[in-house]
Amino acid sequence: MMIFTEELRKLFAGLTPLYIGKAHDKRGDKIKNDGTPVGNLDFYAMEKILGLISTYFPGEQTISEEDEKDTDEMTRILADQTKCQWTVDGLDGTGNRRMGTNSYGAMVSRRQGDTIIFAAIFRPVDETLYGNGFFYAEYGKGAWQWCDECNTYHRLHTAIHGELERLVVMLEGSSKKFFKPAMSTLGLKITARPSFSSSIAATTVAMGKTTALVTVENKPWDNWPVILIIQEAGGVVTDWQGNSLALEDCGNIVAAANPEDHATIVKIINQK
Repeated sequence: MMIFTEELRKLFAGLTPLYIGKAHDKRGDKIKNDGTPVGNLDFYAMEKILGLISTYFPGEQTISEEDEKDTDEMTRILADQTKCQWTVDGLDGTGNRRMGTNSYGAMVSRRQGDTIIFAAIFRPVDETLYGNGFFYAEYGKGAWQWCDECNTYHRLHTAIHGELERLVVMLEGSSKKFFKPAMSTLGLKITARPSFSSSIAATTVAMGKTTALVTVENKPWDNWPVILIIQEAGGVVTDWQGNSLALEDCGNIVAAANPEDHATIVKIINQK
């Protein structure tokens, strides 16, 4: 798996100039049926990543935000636990990139049965500025961040209870739902900040810089990488009720840095 991981890191490094681009670039963005933007880079990055996966893991199933599988086919793939499955999001946060903000990235994950066994997240802006924009996790082997300066990986650790000055929860999903319970309830009790990109939020939690990520109605390509990266960095990930996740239906999750903060967030979300 490490050979594939290194090839994926190199692929992302090669795509970095395209991710960053120039302010005047024509990005070719379009609006999908669900109202969210998609552009040429979304498809190009997806195809490159899928090509790498098919080279190292031929025959394994893949799902992606841009691959245009219909609902029935997606349901069938997610229900099949006999084969490994991959999720690919070649550009997570297309709208942010469109607006010239830095809150975007890319995410990949691999599932075997009821377990996410591999995840990778790429933050192109961090790669350009600091040379540390590539993250990965393997089940049971920790979560790691590449460092160009050191030419090696550093292990990630979520924040222990009380380490952060205050609890800050990052929100992911349709922003309209942030104003309705349970997200609005959470916002009344704890500082909550829309992050607009699961790739940024997940890695920020995994690096120990914020308390938690709470999602509402996210898709597998949004949440599967989040689950493994944060768990392997030492965090706790469940559904909103604090139960173990069913990967076929895990749109609403609480991914917290530690058990104590996780319990606090779950309690708030479930207040009547």
